[in-house]
Amino acid sequence: MLENQWFFAPALRIAKRCNKFKKMKFSKYSAILILFLVLSSFHKTEPITSDFLFQKWIYKDYINENLIYESNRKFKKGKSGIEFNKNGTILRKQNSGWCGTPPIEYETVSGTWRKISKSLLEVEYKSWNGLNKDTLEIIELTKSKLTLKPIYTLATE
Repeated sequence: MLENQWFFAPALRIAKRCNKFKKMKFSKYSAILILFLVLSSFHKTEPITSDFLFQKWIYKDYINENLIYESNRKFKKGKSGIEFNKNGTILRKQNSGWCGTPPIEYETVSGTWRKISKSLLEVEYKSWNGLNKDTLEIIELTKSKLTLKPIYTLATE
């Protein structure tokens, strides 16, 4: 019998202490939870198709299979570009013919765009060779810079 008391005594003491600290544990866990919620609220998650996309973009360069654009208030003479609108339409300033030898004639055509995934866009527009449907991956999007990577797929018909 003495052995049993000796065996259960530490457990009884721990149980008594737990009763005393239940309120303290609850407040400790509550404080940790509140701290976690406050700190996680500072993490800014912005979708890749933010409002920065909805402006005119002037073609600047082609680097490592990426199309680099810079923002501008209007299209520039002698430069191609694209404008994304919130309503799913685009204006695209592009080469009006098949020849890329200067002097290049440009035309502005309308088209549509839609979001396929978090970073993929599909744009559809007419050009000198008919109706085009391009898939573009947004690599970088800031207020002043847009980097797009064309995704080439084989047509299966």
